[in-house]
Amino acid sequence: MNYQLLINKNHPICEETIHKIDLVPIVERNMVFYLERKVRKKYLKLKKKVFHKAGIIIAIDSGYRSIEEQKEILSEIQKEYGIEYARKYVSQPYKSEHHTGLAIDLTLNINGYYLENNYELEKHITEFKQIYKFLPYFGFILRYPKGKENMTEISFEPWHIRYVGVKTAKYLKKNNQVLEQYKKKYL
Repeated sequence: MNYQLLINKNHPICEETIHKIDLVPIVERNMVFYLERKVRKKYLKLKKKVFHKAGIIIAIDSGYRSIEEQKEILSEIQKEYGIEYARKYVSQPYKSEHHTGLAIDLTLNINGYYLENNYELEKHITEFKQIYKFLPYFGFILRYPKGKENMTEISFEPWHIRYVGVKTAKYLKKNNQVLEQYKKKYL
């Protein structure tokens, strides 16, 4: 698996790549999610470390999504938040990292309750910032950071992390880069 695979508005994923992904289940919050095999292992280690060191309980809100699921989510977000909001936060089918099994939308457990929507999550930036410092050690990056919207073409999403491998994650963190900047030299 190419863990630095770039999927965005200009680089859609093809069906052939989707069919080659080694997805495995993970059960959290009484729901089954799917992640790429290595991502699942690294995520569980990250979750344990974040709780042990920061006392924050994280869980998966979204992992792998089929093309059909992405269409449904886009439609739901448009209805709930409006078309303009959906354009900022939801990728079109074939242009979502969630098709790879490498991306995870996190939720937080605050006072025994898992946050359920983006507006609730956006109120907890302080907790997310504590989580971000652990990401590179497990191969994850904050995929859509504040201040990089002109490069990612996606608004700041404090909950969306992406597995790229430890070496790449540490490089991106050290150089304050997003995946588009890193991949630019290869495109």
